[in-house]
Amino acid sequence: MIRRAIKPYFSHVISWTILLFLPFIGYLYQPQKLSELNFYFVQTHFLNIAFLATAFYSNLHYIAPKFFFEQARIKFFVLILLVLGIYIVMTYLFFRLNPEDELKHLQEKNILFIRLVFGPTIIYSLCILTSTMLFLYDEQAHQKELNKQIELEKTTAELNMLKLQISPHFLFNTLNNIRWLIRKKSEQSEESVMKLSEILRYIIYEVEGSKVEFSREIEHLRNFIELQTLRLPIEGNVVFKVDENIKNYLIEPLLFIHFVENAFKYGIDSKNAPDIVFEFSTLPNGLTFYSKNKILLKKANIQNEGIGLTNIQRRLELLYPNKHELKITHNDEYFEVNLKLILES
Repeated sequence: MIRRAIKPYFSHVISWTILLFLPFIGYLYQPQKLSELNFYFVQTHFLNIAFLATAFYSNLHYIAPKFFFEQARIKFFVLILLVLGIYIVMTYLFFRLNPEDELKHLQEKNILFIRLVFGPTIIYSLCILTSTMLFLYDEQAHQKELNKQIELEKTTAELNMLKLQISPHFLFNTLNNIRWLIRKKSEQSEESVMKLSEILRYIIYEVEGSKVEFSREIEHLRNFIELQTLRLPIEGNVVFKVDENIKNYLIEPLLFIHFVENAFKYGIDSKNAPDIVFEFSTLPNGLTFYSKNKILLKKANIQNEGIGLTNIQRRLELLYPNKHELKITHNDEYFEVNLKLILES
């Protein structure tokens, strides 16, 4: 953790260290000249680097963040020019206070403007330009992270909304089933209430997290299917198969319940025997869900069904991007769903 905290500043330390000792590298190859080293030059050079570093980080952490994105950037440029003026004055004082009267020497050579104004301006401009570019880079990275966080929160909210759209449909249909059993005064009414209690406990308490164990999702589906079979007006073929070799993956909850609901919704009527099949089989890196039902109720509300399919397709796109394959086929007799999920990279 300490290494991670230090890493962003490591390149800064290296860069400023190089700038600080750059004028003295020659002495490594000619150590005999150390006796000729001008102590006043060492002092002014260190002060010069200290001033540039102060300007660099003041711009990086205060001036640019506070003023660069304002509508009128006049304050930003005024502050930058003000600091430049201070830097030029400081350079003048270094020349003026030089014991060797360097200011007069520069005047005699006619290079005072270059050494006093032009040179410091170039060096200072490079310093400020670098810090401003670094600020913009950090700001862009921060904005990307912020956008990513907003997108994640938006996706989470959307997933919660889609989950809530699924659960009321299920609850409404199940309560209708229990009402039907109570009206028949069936002995299975109490069992139906217990199964509904298990189903609601799962939906309310166990799917609050992002994922659940595959075995719990299977148990939930089995409760639902058994609850639905209690109200079959005519006995028929209702099959629920789960391959024992499927790993107990962590999966997103309530992915399959809509297809199971759909099979019972359109596969049951009062005149014909139902033919409904649900199968889970294993894949090398995931699982396959297969659903097939004979279409017995042909005058259903197609618009509501379209909304339900859109919801589940949207959830799959958000939860398993590029890791799912959903195929839905139907004809006049049968409705089939084949969903493949990749659960291991």
